Amino acid sequence: MELLYLTPHSWVRERRKLFRFVLGFGEKRITLAALRAMRGLDPSWLDIGVNGHARAAVVVVKRKGALAGIGFAADGGDGGCLLVVHPDARRSGTGTAIMKALITRLGFLACHVASDNIPSMALCFGLGMKAVSIHRGPTGKSTLRFERGIRHEPACSGHSDALPQ
Repeated sequence: MELLYLTPHSWVRERRKLFRFVLGFGEKRITLAALRAMRGLDPSWLDIGVNGHARAAVVVVKRKGALAGIGFAADGGDGGCLLVVHPDARRSGTGTAIMKALITRLGFLACHVASDNIPSMALCFGLGMKAVSIHRGPTGKSTLRFERGIRHEPACSGHSDALPQ
């Protein structure tokens, strides 16, 4: 498994292919707001700031040279967040690797998961993310807001931060 953080240059070069991947394998679970946020991403936001974190991150995982998953988040997830893993790469650690990379790059991650999306909720809970609120999502479903920050929480055995990165 090869995990890559996209740079401003690689984002501009690869974004059409990545949108096709998201639309093809997102199983109609990706919100229009998240797609718009990704489409409107300012490439300069992918650069690391003086605080050691980026304003946005795009992370891809490749297996045997083929795209296996993509994660995107801006403004800690409040400016948009999505994760899509190819069906053949699910339950292989791809989603976990992408989410850990997003948390590391941004320093904090919030994401919204529909209550009927059990695999995504399990992923968030497995990473030590906390469900902090519930609201009605854009499709009318109950949706949980998950949060996790490496800047504000000490690394302990229950957190993925305790693992070497």
